[in-house]
Amino acid sequence: MKLLFIIRDVRGWAGTERVTSLIANALAESHTVEVLSLSQKPTTQVNKEHTQERTQTLTKKLIAQLPQGYSYQPSIEISYIPARNDMLNLCITTIKIAHHLAKGNYDVVVLSGVGEIKFLLGAIHFCRSKFVAWEHFNAAHTHKRVNRKVAARLCDAIVVLTKADADDWQRYLHPHGRIAHIPNPLAEMPALPSTLSEKRVLALGRLEEQKRFDLLIEAFSLMHKECPDWHLRIRGSGSKEPVLRQRLQELELTSAVEILPPVTDVASEYREASIYALSSKFEGFPMTLVEAMSFGIPCVSFNCPNGPDEIIADGDDGFIVPYDDVLGFATAMIQLAEDPTLRHQMGQRARQHIQRFDLAHIQVLWEDLIDQLCQK
Repeated sequence: MKLLFIIRDVRGWAGTERVTSLIANALAESHTVEVLSLSQKPTTQVNKEHTQERTQTLTKKLIAQLPQGYSYQPSIEISYIPARNDMLNLCITTIKIAHHLAKGNYDVVVLSGVGEIKFLLGAIHFCRSKFVAWEHFNAAHTHKRVNRKVAARLCDAIVVLTKADADDWQRYLHPHGRIAHIPNPLAEMPALPSTLSEKRVLALGRLEEQKRFDLLIEAFSLMHKECPDWHLRIRGSGSKEPVLRQRLQELELTSAVEILPPVTDVASEYREASIYALSSKFEGFPMTLVEAMSFGIPCVSFNCPNGPDEIIADGDDGFIVPYDDVLGFATAMIQLAEDPTLRHQMGQRARQHIQRFDLAHIQVLWEDLIDQLCQK
């Protein structure tokens, strides 16, 4: 089969770009895969693997996160069509993409991010390709957006990350095509898990309202009273950083809580953490939980839509707390901090359970979807 992945910017290094590269690389083992980036062509080449050994083990190794984007196999051709949202450029971009799709004669076109469906309106009616919209967010918060309604009407399949989102797409949007529940993959199981010996709670993410780090800081302030030798490290950047730092000063927690910039080497952060905390108001599919659990770290998470309750088995390999229950969140962290045996037992079970998100298993789900679409 000939497949095309369309992504907003192949040079990005957020979650969408990472999972797109992982799935594209995996499928390139048995299909012809191309990538179309709706961005300006870079002056330096997007990172590709060069050594034979690295190419052969690409689907088993963690793709290196580089300033110019995640790695793609050398066999994957990457093209660029700059996209802008003003009316004139939207029309021009739509025509260029339609020409690209007609010329490429693809069997399946995967739109990595439903928001870019507007750029396919000039092509989707005239190409023989099967179109897949890959939802990286969740319908509960986005179903009123026009792009979701258009994707529901025009695409042959909608790929969602959670069972809850599959239900929401059906409830709110009634797509004409199939809904495929395919979680995001874990790139690899780390060889070295965390020792869970550092007295550190870790949280990663953008410092924005969605992530509700303000609630995490409030919960940690309660935890710190019971466990004064524990520390919280938050890695991220965003508009809420000044507000969060001000609150740390008010709570006299500046020596116990670090707010540091994001890093590409997140593995070292996980290895030095003993509890992972997710305080989000909503998510699409929180990969940080999957990653933390792969390092054998027990997680505490609010039960936000969507994903945490489909990743964590509450009370078995981590804790799920009702959203906005700051005291409950603090209590769960205190329980893990004060009981090393429980912490290690939950961490071991987390590492075992998370293997269901192995890349090889997720690749099979994508292969099945492609086969089903092309048999129609």
